Amino acid sequence: MPNSKQSSYENIQFPDPDFPVIFHCDTLRREDDFMMHWQDSPELLYFIEGEAEVVSDIQRAHCLTGEIAYINCGQLHTVRPLSPVCRYYCLIAEREFLERQGVPAGTVPARLRLSDPALNELFEQIIREMLAREAYYRPAVKAAVLTLAAQILRHYPEQRELTTPAQDKRIAMVKTAVRYIQEHFMEELDIDKISAAAGFSKYYFCRGFREVTGRTAIEYLNFVRCSYARRLLLSGKYNVSEAAERCGFANLSYFARTYRRYMGVLPSREK
Repeated sequence: MPNSKQSSYENIQFPDPDFPVIFHCDTLRREDDFMMHWQDSPELLYFIEGEAEVVSDIQRAHCLTGEIAYINCGQLHTVRPLSPVCRYYCLIAEREFLERQGVPAGTVPARLRLSDPALNELFEQIIREMLAREAYYRPAVKAAVLTLAAQILRHYPEQRELTTPAQDKRIAMVKTAVRYIQEHFMEELDIDKISAAAGFSKYYFCRGFREVTGRTAIEYLNFVRCSYARRLLLSGKYNVSEAAERCGFANLSYFARTYRRYMGVLPSREK
């Protein structure tokens, strides 16, 4: 089950190529730490409890219960709870699937915040199908996803907020760094390697990464490592030392402290 502290990988893997949809319900609390991330497929968030600020590149939207946030392909984004508890359904539809069916999700951007009962009904139809999982629910979900995406792109084209060249440069730099971290977090990494991979001086990189994400690159690295460690621990196949080693932590006590900071509990307490 999803937890309140998690990280999404940029290169999302859809478990079943015949069902190009990722769907889950997330709960965030005001004190939770949710790092910025991105992927090449559009993501939709349907808020069912509480309020949150959704950040997507330089855009920000205050989303209420009953509203939808549409994250365009390739945008750095995060969710920041504004109420004690915030719950939402997350739907990620594979970009290639949408485009094969004539829905240009990768080239036609849509508005970030959506408030439309018709869109809500389509999303709730998907929720019902995914929860009940009756016969033929997969084709029913795919049809509803296509309709939902088509309606959003048709009726809610993005009102573009102009960015400066400096903003574009920093966002592209952070995306490169995030990709590098997510592909190499199991290895020995430091700020010199990450900034070099991003193609910028360490000083410019550190300042720019923090300006865009609100976190340092090392904080992001540790969060990705701890998120992966949690997956290993919850699988029941790895003990604490094995999970630490597989996630790039050479020092077990440092791993325990870092894990507790980001996950809220000691790794030995995970079940």
